[in-house]
Amino acid sequence: MPVLRAFIETLGHDDAQRVTKEDVIRWKDQRLETRAPKTVRDTEIAALRAVFAWAVDNAKLSESPAKGVKVRLTEKPQAREKGLTKAEAAAVLKAARDYRKSDREYLQTAAAKRWAPWLCAYSGARVSEITQLRKEDIRQDDGIWYMRITPDAGSVKTGQYRDVPLHEHVVAEGFLRFVETAETGPLFFAAGERKSKVHPSKQVAQQLVEWIRGLGIIGQDVKPNHGWRHARKTIGRELGLNPRVLDAIEGHASRTAGDDYGDVTLKAKALVVSQYPRFHLE
Repeated sequence: MPVLRAFIETLGHDDAQRVTKEDVIRWKDQRLETRAPKTVRDTEIAALRAVFAWAVDNAKLSESPAKGVKVRLTEKPQAREKGLTKAEAAAVLKAARDYRKSDREYLQTAAAKRWAPWLCAYSGARVSEITQLRKEDIRQDDGIWYMRITPDAGSVKTGQYRDVPLHEHVVAEGFLRFVETAETGPLFFAAGERKSKVHPSKQVAQQLVEWIRGLGIIGQDVKPNHGWRHARKTIGRELGLNPRVLDAIEGHASRTAGDDYGDVTLKAKALVVSQYPRFHLE
């Protein structure tokens, strides 16, 4: 579990008996320096609570050192747009294109850093929807290449599948060649037995957030995950594209009862996706 490994690294030991509430608070404060309070509360502190609760339930500890540790959520004034600017997006995409696997990194994690930002940038999908993609989710119909985002692969907020056409820039970068040579199953994490209750796609998504933050390209006021979704909608509005189709591509609910009449077809989505210009990386 990445959260537990990070906690142990900060502590400098892995002896649960020596962990104090002050240790957890200090670690929480450290994480809040680079992460959103909601992420620290709902993902990181929650993970520690689960581990220590198991230890208490199994008589390994008498009391959880994470008990009573809270993260206060406060609304920050918005000092800039929520989405990545075109310059920020281009810089992140260039960093992804130039990324090279480190010696201690899984092939799938390196692939996520290479391709997930590109897929997010041109689809507006949630990053965890991208990191859970499987080889069989990349499909072609009537000459249109698309990715199927489906609950069969992991978590989808709406609980419904949706098909999102691939932008020609993603195809030109060689994404389909990557998929062709990939093994059957998940593209961005190793298949197999899970040791954590957290879906591996979400673990990879968090690693991506940390990597993008570490690039120093985007400000702290922009969420690396949703920043792509906001940017995508902004560009779509600037181009005057059909709002219903934009919502269908990103997995947003219909706004009116009238929107539910008729289907937003793969062809309609592909027409909208084709109108998005390339990000200029040079």
